[in-house]
Amino acid sequence: MIYFFFDHFLWLARAGVLDPALAPRFSFISAFGESVGYVFFVLLDLIAIRKALIEQRRLLSGKAEVELDTEEKMSSRIGADRVMRLMAIAANLADLIIALADIAPNPFCNHAVTLGISGLVSAWAGWYRNWPA
Repeated sequence: MIYFFFDHFLWLARAGVLDPALAPRFSFISAFGESVGYVFFVLLDLIAIRKALIEQRRLLSGKAEVELDTEEKMSSRIGADRVMRLMAIAANLADLIIALADIAPNPFCNHAVTLGISGLVSAWAGWYRNWPA
């Protein structure tokens, strides 16, 4: 929410509605909030992947009391969900690198190759999540 809130002020400052001198401060706060969000999104996806792996192992070991047909469908669904979550992690990590370039400019994050690859990874992962087939 910090990101969305201050991003509006950032664009108002860049458009000249607010004092343009405030834009760097709004940019920093917005990028910082965005970065915190990306870190937590990655952690949530990793936790969900771990839980799904535990469930899939339980299904495959035969300890689950489900029919064979249902077991295969559930295992397939868990595998598809894992791929989608891995795509989300890739997109969030790429977006995190881009946000870090706004927070504290440094030679790695602000390099044209790093930003280019991060943008491509984010776009590719977003495309795959929207159109997986």
